[in-house]
Parts: sequence; structure tokens; C-alpha cells
Amino acid sequence: MSDPEPVLLDLDFLLLDEREPALTRGNKTPPVRVAETRRLAVSVEGERRRLRIISNRESARRSRLRRRRQLEGLRSEADRLRAKNRAVAGRLGPVNRSVLLFRRDNDRLRSESAALRRRLAEIRRLVLCWWLRRLPLSSAAAGGVYLLGKELMLASLMV
Repeated sequence: MSDPEPVLLDLDFLLLDEREPALTRGNKTPPVRVAETRRLAVSVEGERRRLRIISNRESARRSRLRRRRQLEGLRSEADRLRAKNRAVAGRLGPVNRSVLLFRRDNDRLRSESAALRRRLAEIRRLVLCWWLRRLPLSSAAAGGVYLLGKELMLASLMV
């Protein structure tokens, strides 16, 4: 519904007194009584009020339509986001299972690595002990310094 066109009224006659003749733009008209003037003023004010009410109703209708369109847009956006969340959740399940498998493998490999490091350290100690046993115990040329080095190496194996 479009806005109604404003009503243009010539209100010069409202300023007239009951004793004076009404002159409107050079036309001679009979005198207008005060009661008629008041009645016309009330009808003009009533018309303005009626037009304002119509305008306010139309504005309220447009506002309700705008609000309804916004609400529909928000509902469709919420539906779209819910669908997107379901799709992401569907892809997340297998990823979480893969993460658990990788963590389990990682823990197993870490414990295996620690066991292999301990075994390697033990093998190194055994090789060093075997190597130290093969060395001569005393060396006259070294003046006993070689024996001291051997003792230090043995002491380092105890750590």
C-alpha cells in the first residue's frame, strides 16, 4: 500500500473573525461564522490525524515484514550452520580414531625406543669391559699411568 497523497487546504479563512468578511485571494465570499471555522479546523485536524494513523499503520506493517524477513534469514542461516556442524562432526569421528591409533603407536614406539637405548647402553658397557680386560694391567714404560686410566674407565662404567 503506498502512502496517500497529502491533502492541501487553504487555511486563510481560519484567521477570520465573525464580524469580518472572508476574503480569499481576491474573491469576495460571504462572512464565515466562528462555529463553521472551528468545525472546519476540527475536520482538518481529524483528517491529519487519520492520515497520520494510516501512515503509522503502514510503517508498522513494513517494519513487521522487515522483521519477518530478517527472522527467516536468521533461521535459514542457523539451519545451514547446523548442517555444516553435522558434516564437520561426521568427518571428525574418523580423525579422532586415527589420532588415538597414532598415539597408541607413538607410546609403543617410545617405550620400545627406551628399551633399546637401555640395551644399547648395556652392550656398550660390556664391550668396554671386554676391551679393558684385553689391555695389559701394568706398563713399566707408562709408570702406572695406564692403570689409573683403566680404573677411571671402569669407574665410569658403574654410573
